[in-house]
Amino acid sequence: MLCFPVALYTQQNGYSEGIVFFTSLFAIAPFAERLSFVTEQLALHTSEALGGLLNATFGNVTELIVSFFALRAGLLRIVQVSLLGSILSNLLLVLGCAFFAGGIRHKHQHFNSHGSAVNVGLLMLSVMSLLFPMLLESSHQVLAEGAVLAVSRSVSCLLLILYACYIYFQMHTHAHLYEAGDEERGLTKSVEGEEDGEDEENEEEAVLGVAGAIIWLTVITVVIALLSEYMVDALEGAAEGWGVPDLFLGTIIIPIVGNAAEHAAAIIFAVKNKMELAIGIAVGSSIQIALFCVPVLVLSAWFLDTPLSLNFQPFETGVLLVTIILVGFTILNGESSWLIGVMLVVAYCSLSAAFFVHVDPPEVLERYVIAG
Repeated sequence: MLCFPVALYTQQNGYSEGIVFFTSLFAIAPFAERLSFVTEQLALHTSEALGGLLNATFGNVTELIVSFFALRAGLLRIVQVSLLGSILSNLLLVLGCAFFAGGIRHKHQHFNSHGSAVNVGLLMLSVMSLLFPMLLESSHQVLAEGAVLAVSRSVSCLLLILYACYIYFQMHTHAHLYEAGDEERGLTKSVEGEEDGEDEENEEEAVLGVAGAIIWLTVITVVIALLSEYMVDALEGAAEGWGVPDLFLGTIIIPIVGNAAEHAAAIIFAVKNKMELAIGIAVGSSIQIALFCVPVLVLSAWFLDTPLSLNFQPFETGVLLVTIILVGFTILNGESSWLIGVMLVVAYCSLSAAFFVHVDPPEVLERYVIAG
């Protein structure tokens, strides 16, 4: 949090945009972690279902805030690639590091394969929703004006309905699919009893009341919003000054820092052999971004009369499709090992190298930047 006053100082005193971007970016990370902590504290005072919903809602609030300021600034491609980057970071880097760290400690780790199948299906449906507008625009020489936007906005409404169904499915009708069991993880009853005791102790360690948690949520959200505005305003200048594509900063750098808290939590749970929680952090967060954050921003852009669509362009959509296929193959059997973790991390490093040299063609820049 020491970077927060530094970020304020650099922004107010006319430092270079590269320095403002750097300090703002790293100042966001600890506040994102505190936001997650306060949300968990608030969840302790609610029912299990409502607590899960609160964690899901506030889990990606940093990405939503950053994307909103980019949307307001007309940086439509940054909105798209920052959300895409969060999904890629969670599915490959966060999940890969969790599998590796857990696999070093435990030879084999297990989790619910039925819940994983549902998650993979939702992720595949989300990438289908991006494929349709992209293929529609790429395969037709002449389209009615606003056709891709109309499809994107319609599909976004459907995705929000699906996300509501997913929350109900996960929290109420099929909650057992997302809970760790003895047979799945090979634990003895005595170990389960010890973990239940630990859970009870954790539940008693609520250090914030409801009012205090709400106040801190408000304060932290305001701070993140301020830092996000600084970061987005300085992004293009920082990319030019550092000699890297702005798409690389939006897709790789911002999501890595923004997901730092989730990254650490997933690794800790995996080392403790709590794989359902680790999977829930990595894969569940990706599902929320794809089914909730993306549609909300598309509809928000519609309200602001801004042409943000679900056409993320062929390269980005292709990368997401291959990523989901790879992750699907690795989690469908409900078992992980350290080698699978290495595979996912190598995949993330590979796509990072590709994004380091990836730039949009002029026609895409004209459509998404000038129009914004």
